[in-house]
Amino acid sequence: MDSGIRFTDLLAYNADETSHWKRWFAEHPAALDLPCDVAGAGTVRKLVCHIFAAELSFANRVHGLPRADFEKLPTATLDELFAISEEADRKFQEFLDKAALEDWTKLSPLGFGTLKASPRKMLIQAVLHSVHHRGQLATFLRQQGFKQDWTHDIILSKVME
Repeated sequence: MDSGIRFTDLLAYNADETSHWKRWFAEHPAALDLPCDVAGAGTVRKLVCHIFAAELSFANRVHGLPRADFEKLPTATLDELFAISEEADRKFQEFLDKAALEDWTKLSPLGFGTLKASPRKMLIQAVLHSVHHRGQLATFLRQQGFKQDWTHDIILSKVME
């Protein structure tokens, strides 16, 4: 039997991972400004901003709001940077709380040419995009001599209970 994964579980997992990264960067603030070529970001801070801006863009789109303008998002402090993801999470949660069944399949423009997607696909893409880039970020930081010290199995088991 395939019981599936609930969207609330995916969002909780994403938020939990984000909180671990925020604590880690609070302990290693210099890592944010390391040069980094992952996703063409330029720095780790810009890569983290890219991750969160994509989340916010998709969260805005499920509400019919314009995409987030990556260049205008405040990222100078750790709190500003991570507030982007927190805002996206709030917007996704709001959608989950209010969405009717038919809202999940309604196609909306993504703001890239003629591309359209349903809120279901947008939420999944937002989470998978974040997971993908966090994996790249963790690998990059290990290569730079930094180590992340939380255990994903424990985190996943707490969130997915």
